[in-house]
Parts: sequence; structure tokens; C-alpha cells
Amino acid sequence: MELKDVKELLKAFDESESSYLSVEIDNTKIKLKKYCEQGPVVENATRVVEQIPPAHNNDNVENSPEIQIDGEQVLAPLVGVFYAAPSPEEDAYVQVGDSVKKGQVLCLIEAMKMMSEITAPKDGVIKKIFVKNQDVVEFEQPLFLIGD
Repeated sequence: MELKDVKELLKAFDESESSYLSVEIDNTKIKLKKYCEQGPVVENATRVVEQIPPAHNNDNVENSPEIQIDGEQVLAPLVGVFYAAPSPEEDAYVQVGDSVKKGQVLCLIEAMKMMSEITAPKDGVIKKIFVKNQDVVEFEQPLFLIGD
């Protein structure tokens, strides 16, 4: 890879909306990451209340109260491949039960060889993860449920 190629790559990355790029050509590996004060804005978060049906056992037919998980869904802002960790050798960014801060990276979505960081829209606790590592996600598909 020549210097002019690297400069073109840097310029294209700088002008793009992506926050992460990893390129490997021959023996040259380049990783680029944009840092911004507020982090990427995820505007497609929605508030939901998930109802979990009660568990019934055969001996007891009582109606138990439904459990409600109140929280905010984080939706996929683009179509791509969901990655729970920055690389296969590393731990997942978050797991169910983890506390997160607004702007904290939750996952990556790869689209057209470009990696986009998906961040927490608010402080809270990861209540549910709707997708598995390397699942293909659709636009506005729920990824996480963040509650208080």
C-alpha cells in the first residue's frame, strides 16, 4: 500500500459517517477510529414494556402476576452484521445485567466492510440482547433493551 492510497483512505473515512474502519491489504493492516465528544447519535431508540408470560407448573394452576421489563430499545440504524465484540479474541462489549453509560459502545455493525459503533442512548442496565454475534440485522431491528 502506497502513501497516496493511505491518504485517499483517510480522506474517504474522514468524510464518511462511519466511526470505525479496519483494512488489511497484503501485510499492511490499518485500523481507524473516530472519537467525538458526544459519540454517535442513535436517534432510533424507542421505549417499550416487555411482558413475560408467567411460568406454570403442572401442580399449581394459579395465575401468577406477569413480570414487566420496562426499558428503551436500541434499534439497528443500518442493515449489516452484528458484532458483540471488537474482535473474536476479545470479550463482548456488554452482557445482560451490565450497567452502561450514555455513549458507551454496545456493539459494532459491519456494512460494506465499514464498521459502525452503536452506542447507549442513556445510562441504564442491559436487560435483554435480542441478537447473537454475527447475526445479520435489518434496519430498525431491536438490538438491546436498556432499563433502569
